[in-house]
Amino acid sequence: MSDLDAISAILYCVQDQFSGQLTIYSASVPNEDWRLHYYMGRVIWASGGVHPLRRWRRAIARTCPGLDLSGLKFPNPNNDPFWEYDILCNFQDQQQLNRQQFQKVVVDCIVEVLFDVLQKSQGEVLVGKLCEGTRRQKPRVVLKGEALLNYAEKQWQQWCEADFAAHSPNLAPVIANNSLLKSSLSDKVYRRLSLLVNSHNTLRDLSVIIKKDLIELTESLMPRIQKGALELVRVPDLNGTLTPTQHSRGSVTTELKKTDLAQKPTPEAPLIACIDDSLQNCELLERVLQDGGYSSFFILDPLQAIPELIARKPALIFLDLIMPVVNGYEVCAQIHRVEQLKDTPVVFLTSQDGLIDRVRAKLVKASGFLSKPVDPDTVLETVERLVTTAKSSGDTSSSR
Repeated sequence: MSDLDAISAILYCVQDQFSGQLTIYSASVPNEDWRLHYYMGRVIWASGGVHPLRRWRRAIARTCPGLDLSGLKFPNPNNDPFWEYDILCNFQDQQQLNRQQFQKVVVDCIVEVLFDVLQKSQGEVLVGKLCEGTRRQKPRVVLKGEALLNYAEKQWQQWCEADFAAHSPNLAPVIANNSLLKSSLSDKVYRRLSLLVNSHNTLRDLSVIIKKDLIELTESLMPRIQKGALELVRVPDLNGTLTPTQHSRGSVTTELKKTDLAQKPTPEAPLIACIDDSLQNCELLERVLQDGGYSSFFILDPLQAIPELIARKPALIFLDLIMPVVNGYEVCAQIHRVEQLKDTPVVFLTSQDGLIDRVRAKLVKASGFLSKPVDPDTVLETVERLVTTAKSSGDTSSSR
């Protein structure tokens, strides 16, 4: 049959009980395409688009943030459109995902694809091309295409009603005019915002990271975007090792400003890093370290930690154990595989420190555990002990 416009093709697949792949692409410049996969008129998966790995990561973080994605390697999505789906199947087979979680991740991915198709179709003609046949003869879940499309249309309508139709949620906010931004905010809000808007995380990413509704988040940023203090920029997808591809603008962290009430760190004060997806935990630890006279910086997204740690070379790293997508054990192992960081002490921040946890910590060469919420005296004692020990060890080695 001849090609249809995108929405007509989606509805045709449902009505004709189509089995196979529907590819949706631009009729003018096909630099972005999406693939919907059907079984007997039901949707079983969606792939493609501008950020397939970010989309998949977000869906998992929303539904099962404790799932361990460490060590995963991904094929070229153009060669295998089912790679994300196959990994989810493996997780379900290993009982790391139940059926409800599996279906929720799949639904989230499909709805995001449909939303992007709806938004793209407002400005240009999108064409749907059908290819019959699928290797998924017995899919794990089959979903009603019309219901999913209606749900995506509702989200798109809400996005339009908020007057965001001209802006894609796949864009990333970045500071365009620092002085203008700073002058319009309190110091506390400025510090929070400068940690988040770093051009590495899209609006959708930030919505998951700070656990805030996407429209509500965008509404809070839009006045600064309209005034020129912030701007929205395109960013690449994550690469196949679940770390971001290089981007020329911005930094994943901003060193927080010190208050006049805190003890001023000396120029020789050790620099301490904290990797935690909770901004509240970061700010609490900041105050403790400031009172102890230490400099500090914070990383909210563990997937972006390694480049920042290499650039800043902290004397000690506090690392949250339970974070979305990748856990503290894997981040710790990555840290100690890097030549510049292999001797840096890493201390886990956690509410779980049983025997198994401590054994796993030893395997990845962690230097200790601190319970949450952190005790200020224990934090400072830990820093003094480990930083002094590491420095003494380094001095001894260098004198040989």
